Amino acid sequence: MTRKDGHPWNRREFLQGVGATVATASMMPQVQAQGKLPVAGHSDWTRFGYDLHNTRFNSREATLNAGNVGRLRPKWRHEIPAPIQTSPTVVGDTLFTGAWDGHYHALDAETGEPKWKYDADIKPEPRWGLRTLKSTAEYNRGRIYFGTGTGDLACVDGASGKEIWKTNMGPGLFISSSPTIYGNRIFIGTSGGNAQIICVDAETGAIRWRFKIVPDRDGGGGSSWTASAIDEEQNIVYSTTGNPSSYNPPGPLLFTDSILANDLETGELLWYYQVRATDPFDLDFSCHPMLFEATHPERSAAHRRCVGAGSKTGFHAFDRDTGEHLWTTGVTNGGPTLNSTAYGDDKIYMVSNGAAGYETIARSATVGLHAWTGEILWWTPNASSSQGAAAYANGLFYQGFRDGTLQALDTETGEPLWSYQLPAPRRGGIVISNGTLYAICGGANSPPYAVYAFGL
Repeated sequence: MTRKDGHPWNRREFLQGVGATVATASMMPQVQAQGKLPVAGHSDWTRFGYDLHNTRFNSREATLNAGNVGRLRPKWRHEIPAPIQTSPTVVGDTLFTGAWDGHYHALDAETGEPKWKYDADIKPEPRWGLRTLKSTAEYNRGRIYFGTGTGDLACVDGASGKEIWKTNMGPGLFISSSPTIYGNRIFIGTSGGNAQIICVDAETGAIRWRFKIVPDRDGGGGSSWTASAIDEEQNIVYSTTGNPSSYNPPGPLLFTDSILANDLETGELLWYYQVRATDPFDLDFSCHPMLFEATHPERSAAHRRCVGAGSKTGFHAFDRDTGEHLWTTGVTNGGPTLNSTAYGDDKIYMVSNGAAGYETIARSATVGLHAWTGEILWWTPNASSSQGAAAYANGLFYQGFRDGTLQALDTETGEPLWSYQLPAPRRGGIVISNGTLYAICGGANSPPYAVYAFGL
């Protein structure tokens, strides 16, 4: 593939720090109508993957480190009357999160006090939440964007919670994934009858292009469950897809259980790699694609551009430009699920769950992998399996488990340096922003459902 013109400067850092261009006072309920935006912080977490490359690596966080993380204590908690499956979005003094009660909530990031909540006009589903809010919001230029279980992509004013626009992605589609915004384009994956990757205009909500993962017929499969990643130099959007579902066993279908590379301007498919053509065991990609640069273990001048993602069998790495398969590393007899991977400092961090019924094998293990070879650099067994997005910042990998345990690991050794016991399973994501750890408590039918903030 050849480099495309039209981007004379690197937009990755620009978009990462776009919140820093809006400096305002905090929002109190009585002045919401004045439209005051959140006060931006230096190391805000403004989108699901933190950056356009989806690394979940806050490269600007400098407060929490291996020497002081053991002093983390709860600062506040805010309960919401429904499960929370999103990852918090933090912009200075404001935190945004969606819940199965059908609302997006804005909280004061310092105190947990509510600022506003937006009614997505969907019926709450207290048991499974299949058609409710699971999409992590992205903050961009004073607005937040997120999908809903009824297939709507919503744009909401970040100061007041007022709806700016809402566009339905099409009949039979719903959204569990999180949006990725680049310039004036939003990229969102859908689930349901005819799963698609869709590009939407950020200003108007108009659909620019669609890429169909499965054919136009009744059924399901190929769902895109999580956020896409952007190569801003080559103008490519990368996405991962799920199993054939009701199309299985009649198959194969070319784009299920796959990683896709599409031209972000037109939607043209540039390459894809299908891990398995048919999949009766639901071994799909439920982790986000991550873009990373890998360095050769013996030749420090040798680098290669990679894209990788975790499936339920392990982590798979590819050449970002050609789609060539580079390596796959499996650790347990299962794999990472629900975005339990991150990248930083030439390592892939992965929480791999074991398959049920194999108690002699570790229920879960966290590993550090060499980004060039996939070699296991360290291995830490876990007492419980993982669910929900992990995070990396300043030499620490943050993870959470079904038994409610939160942990911070040293990324050089895998040694646990901090642990905290939540009163219910951890289900939503973990983020690190401006010296604070934010985490979600509670799973389906496992209250209390709450957002937690931890500080030194």
